[in-house]
Amino acid sequence: MLPGLYYKIMKYIIRFQIKFHPLRSIGGETWYDNWIKKNERYDIANVKQECARFRIQPLMSIILPVYNVQEEYLRACIESVQRQFYTRWELCIVDDCSTMPHIQKVLDEYGQQDARIHITYRSENGHISACSNTALNMASGDYTVLLDNDDILADFALYEVVKLLNQMPDTDLVFSNEDKWLDGKRVQPFFKKNWGFPLLMQMNYICHLAVYRTSLLRSINGFRIGYEGVQDWDLAIRAIQHQAKVQHLPKILYHWRISPTSTAGGEKHKSYIRDKQRMLIDNLKK
Repeated sequence: MLPGLYYKIMKYIIRFQIKFHPLRSIGGETWYDNWIKKNERYDIANVKQECARFRIQPLMSIILPVYNVQEEYLRACIESVQRQFYTRWELCIVDDCSTMPHIQKVLDEYGQQDARIHITYRSENGHISACSNTALNMASGDYTVLLDNDDILADFALYEVVKLLNQMPDTDLVFSNEDKWLDGKRVQPFFKKNWGFPLLMQMNYICHLAVYRTSLLRSINGFRIGYEGVQDWDLAIRAIQHQAKVQHLPKILYHWRISPTSTAGGEKHKSYIRDKQRMLIDNLKK
């Protein structure tokens, strides 16, 4: 079988297994709830003591581009950062000239509450790549964490990432497992593997959570304008082409909200993404 065809088939198998995981046939509809209870047990006091003992305690810059997101979702997103067990972080929020009146009220509220939250308001709408680059320019941390404005970080996300970085300090890119967030419930876990670059050329399995060495992002000039919709996929490919040292962290650290305007609900909600995907792949083949 031709290598390209093999990875195309793998892409569809993986997508099928995310929605219909094999364990579902054994454990029923509650299999994932049971998996969570078994595999996500943390003693918060012990974890915080461990964080204090880390030899390497990097500042983690979380960049959060915001545009016309529902207030409930935005608050949940920001508060998931504030709940992090590992507390040496900064949250770099950039509003991309939102028109919804609650956006500035909510952002100003959190900015006044927490000195680690920094906010910039763009004077014109530049879309996701430009907005993310504005946030990246604000980042002063050793590593940059990508977060979307309606999604949720697991409370232990930064702890697990920094724990890995203490074990493998030459790492440039960390990516984790993820799941979906639907009506207050976690569904569709994506248990990833180290599939390598050929599969990444077929699908963005890195996606969430992705954490990059900040100097690497700046060396590849951040997000590319014109790749909106696949900007994070393009970023991962260029980082790896730049010889980034990559580690997969096999923990579910990111909850990707399914909503009418989110790509987590399917590409049909943002039809232009398919065109952007084809553009990205075609350009990589040149």
